[in-house]
Amino acid sequence: MGTTTSKEEAYESASTSDPESGGERPSAEDEIARVLRYQNNYYKVLGLDPRTCTAAQIKRAYYKLARVIHPDKCRHPKATEAMGVVTSAHSTLTNSTLRAAYDMYASQTDVDKAGADSFHQWESKGGSQMAHLPPWLVHCLAHPILGPITMFFIWLLLLTAALVFLALFLCYMVVHMIFWFLCCFGCGGHCWPRYGEGARIHAKRQERFMRMLHDYEAEAMMAKAKGEPMPDPNVFFHNWNIAHPEVDEDGEVPFA
Repeated sequence: MGTTTSKEEAYESASTSDPESGGERPSAEDEIARVLRYQNNYYKVLGLDPRTCTAAQIKRAYYKLARVIHPDKCRHPKATEAMGVVTSAHSTLTNSTLRAAYDMYASQTDVDKAGADSFHQWESKGGSQMAHLPPWLVHCLAHPILGPITMFFIWLLLLTAALVFLALFLCYMVVHMIFWFLCCFGCGGHCWPRYGEGARIHAKRQERFMRMLHDYEAEAMMAKAKGEPMPDPNVFFHNWNIAHPEVDEDGEVPFA
């Protein structure tokens, strides 16, 4: 009950502040029919000029309509539906980001056509992404002349970026294959740890390194158990490499 009273007071306050409130009001039936007829055109719903209307005018038009068609004051069966449209128009147009997105929607959609997608349907199909763009870009895209020009340069930029990426990828593949052939037919793969002999040598060196770390940890644990100082890693690794030289199956040290 208190909520209803506060709403009515707000409507009456808007009525006294509206300079047009002294004139003859349209009937609730006419306003509801008009709102539902143009429910996708928020500017027509509120009776405003999209080029010049301000936030104060939007708010005034909202309260003016609410005084007539709000379900608390009107018993028309479609009053709730019409009031929902008016509320949506008000909340969208008083938000600068949503208004810019709505203007873009209106520039891409025949909002007065029956069966046209609503603003919310347009948002669900990807239009909501516009809310994440800078406001100046949204305004440019919504402009009837700057919009197509801006889209052209956006697509041109994306195409250029894709071509640059493709060129870099092809260069990488060409250089990669050149070194692969030189490695395979030159040193037999010794110099490349990803292919052929190089992969085998790399795996053996990794295994040897892990054995060295394991031996160092065992030495450190033994020193700790005896209460002796920890062995110096550099000295231990140097001595370990001398005691365990890197050799291949033939007993020879492989080249790098």
